Amino acid sequence: MSVQVSYKKQTLLGVLILLVIFAVFEIFAQIYHIEEELGCNFVKSEVYKNIPENILIGMCNEYHKIKLVHNSYWQIYPNQHYEYVNINSFGFRGAEISKEKPENVYRIIMLGGSTLFGYGATSDETTIPGFLQKKFETTDSDFKVEVINAGSSGAYSKTETLYVKHKLLDFDPDLIIVYDGWNDSRIPYTSHIGERGLAGQLYDSVNHLQSIFPYYKTPIVIREIGRDLISAEEDTIATRIDANLDKKVILWKERWNESCLLAQKNDIKTLITIQPMLGTGDRIVTKSEKSTSGLLQNDFMQLPLYQLQKFVDVLPELTNCTNTSDLTHVFDGHNEPIFLDLGHVGEQGSMLISEKIYELVLPIINTE
Repeated sequence: MSVQVSYKKQTLLGVLILLVIFAVFEIFAQIYHIEEELGCNFVKSEVYKNIPENILIGMCNEYHKIKLVHNSYWQIYPNQHYEYVNINSFGFRGAEISKEKPENVYRIIMLGGSTLFGYGATSDETTIPGFLQKKFETTDSDFKVEVINAGSSGAYSKTETLYVKHKLLDFDPDLIIVYDGWNDSRIPYTSHIGERGLAGQLYDSVNHLQSIFPYYKTPIVIREIGRDLISAEEDTIATRIDANLDKKVILWKERWNESCLLAQKNDIKTLITIQPMLGTGDRIVTKSEKSTSGLLQNDFMQLPLYQLQKFVDVLPELTNCTNTSDLTHVFDGHNEPIFLDLGHVGEQGSMLISEKIYELVLPIINTE
């Protein structure tokens, strides 16, 4: 009897110790969550020098609250509504839409990672899809154009093509626009073929945990540590010639050719673009952009832009796609700060990108 009581006491004591450890870690996580600003480079960026810091921190906090469904195509959980970010009932950023396409509407779905989603955007309307929507609203036409933001943080060709196949076709789009490049070039080949390292598995598991316990900060902080570990791995790979780079490019090309063929069979047009990164094109990088990107002390020319160029080089080989475009020169002639880090851009950058995409889309629409 005494032995049983002793076991019960030990078990209870063990549970209490675990609860105390969790409580202490949660307090630390709450403090870390506030003080570290969760790594949002735009909080200190010259790009947003005229926006009060408390607003930028609020934007940052909201961005890190966004929950993803734990599936193969990294869909965003529906019905998440904050001050600067709104996710509708279908998991898309922006206003509510109907699944069934309304009459006399030309529906465009845009795919991409966090840059397209609108990392650092002050509203749903100041993302790349948001600016494109505004552009079409000022265009005189016999029909309405509807632009859907299906961007998701960390998305790349593997998750995006699965998203098209398993969900987006159900929305009967007339045109699918892909804004790609950065994530595909930096994500290790092992992730491309489904082999996640320890840091990647930690990130995925904690991301799932955070979706279960959204109000606790411990999963968020662990997730950010996992993100840093993954970034460190990616940065190490990015600073040397990736032996599997050609294999990644081939996978990217095969995925989009296959998805574009699927789109063709469903009478859907496709536009595949390669996004600009800091250092692409003929634009001079500003000192503040180097600083916020952590490049001030490094030889800028060592950046792995050659990896992105590999994807640009195979654009003509996407023969099943309606059109392709290299956007790496879209900021040529613009000397003001545009980039928040290596790939994310401020609202001026998003607007310039949307204007270029608008020019590319008009001929496609006019052939309908």
